Formats: sequence, C-alpha cells, structure tokens
Amino acid sequence: MQENEIEKEDQQESQHQHHRRHHHKKSKLKSVVYCVLSFFLSLTLFLFSICMILNFTVFSKDYMISTMDSQGYYSMVKYELQTRMIHLVDASGFKKDFAVNFTNSYDVKKAVDDYITSFYSNDSTLVDTTAFKQQLYQAVKQYANDENIEITPEVENNVIYFINEAANIYVDQISIPFFSVIGRYLYSASSTINILSASLAILTAIIVCIIDFTNQFKHRRYRYTCYGLIGGALTTFTLPTAVLSLNMIPKVNITTHSLYNLFVGYFNTLFYYFYICVAVMVVLAVINFIMYVKYYNKYRSA
Repeated sequence: MQENEIEKEDQQESQHQHHRRHHHKKSKLKSVVYCVLSFFLSLTLFLFSICMILNFTVFSKDYMISTMDSQGYYSMVKYELQTRMIHLVDASGFKKDFAVNFTNSYDVKKAVDDYITSFYSNDSTLVDTTAFKQQLYQAVKQYANDENIEITPEVENNVIYFINEAANIYVDQISIPFFSVIGRYLYSASSTINILSASLAILTAIIVCIIDFTNQFKHRRYRYTCYGLIGGALTTFTLPTAVLSLNMIPKVNITTHSLYNLFVGYFNTLFYYFYICVAVMVVLAVINFIMYVKYYNKYRSA
C-alpha cells in the first residue's frame, strides 16, 4: 500500500512538472507572438507618421506658402528681381527708378502664389508672363512719354527685346527649380498617400485590438502596446536626426539666397513635424507604462 501511494505521488509530481513545462513553453510562445505584434505596431506607427507628415507638408500648398512667409521668401524674391531688373535697365538706357517703381511686393507675392497653386491643382506649371509683359510694355510707353522719347520702329524692336529679356528674368525668379521635378507628381500622388494613411491607421488599430483582446491580463496589454509605441518613436526619431547630424541640408548648393533660405526652412520645419510625432508617441508610451505598472502590481498582489 505504501509503495502504491509513493508511485501515485511520483506520477502526480511528474504530471505537475509536465504541466508546468507545457505552460512555460506556451507562455514563451505567446510572449514571442506579442513581441512580433509589437514590432509590427512600431513599423505601422512609423509609416503612418511619415504619411501624415507628408500630407501636412510636402502635399500641402498651405505648408509651402506658410514656409515662404516665415522665411521672408517674397521680399527676397522681390529684391533679387529688382536687382536683376536694375542691371537690365542700366544696360538698356533707362533710369534706375524705372525698375524700382515697376517691381512691387504685391505683384511678386501674387505671381509666386499662383505658381505654387498651379502645382497643387494639376494646372499648367509654366509661369504666366502675359500680364507681366503687358504691364511692362505700358510702363515703358509711359516712361517714353515722360522722357519725350519717340517710339520709332527701331526703338519698338529694342523695347520688345527688353521686355522679352525682362520676362526671362521674371520667370527665372518666380519659378522654383526643384518644384519642376517633383511638382508633376504632387497632384497624382496625394490620393495614394491618403489611401495609404487610412490603410495604415486601420492596420495599427487592428494590431492594438489583437494585443488588447487576446491578452487575459491587462498589464500585458499595456506592456506590449508600450513596446510598439517606443519602437515607433525611436524609428521616427532616427530618420530626421540622422539627416540633421550629417548636416546635409545647409550644405546644399543653390544659386539664389531666396531659394536657399526656402529650401533650408522647408526641410527644417518638416523635420520638426517628425519630432512632434515622436513626442506624441512618447507621451502615449509613458501613459501605457504607468497603466502597466498599476495593473502589474494588482496582478502580483492578487
């Protein structure tokens, strides 16, 4: 009888150890699965952040115009246009006041804004010089009248040549070189980015729901969600930091001061949006960590 009892106890202990090993393996497998889910959560958060940033910056006309305002782009373009026009006026025999009076801030701002709008509305991306030429021609006629200059056929030809040269300078100052490369894709790609953003948002929500609803214990839900948020924050932080640490933006070689300032300001502000996304994810990660600690302590004391 005593031997049978000992055998039963050994069998029970063996079954108990087998059950613990099985439970341990199952627990480890679940941990690996949830870690993988956390990785995919961080990846979708990173990609979603990029799409949202692109929507608010690269694919936004308002962002471009606000950057121009903040960087003093309009006044610099006006100054550069005026300087080049003065050189042309000098070479053509006009007084310098003619160029100074002709170029004004309102016309320059309107021309630049129309040019920018054309890229985001899928219109013609060429700078319209019709109004500029007509206005300049009227100004030249008025100048000739004030200076008692007779408009002979030869003078008329010179005036036309002057107007065409001035129009070339105008186009050169109003247009933005890198926009001619990416501008054609802005309109067509914006809808794709919107679809991608919505898809990533849904995928992120699905992963969070899987972590939440398949975990029996609340502290584990918050732990794996926190992992995903920290991973998303780190990857989002790394991209702009790597570019800024290499100091590539200020080293870009651009001919005009206005375009250089616009380029540097444009990308510095764009990277600022990356850091806003990082801050949001860090705050959410801290909240999830606090909730994890709270429910973990309850779990330990139960």
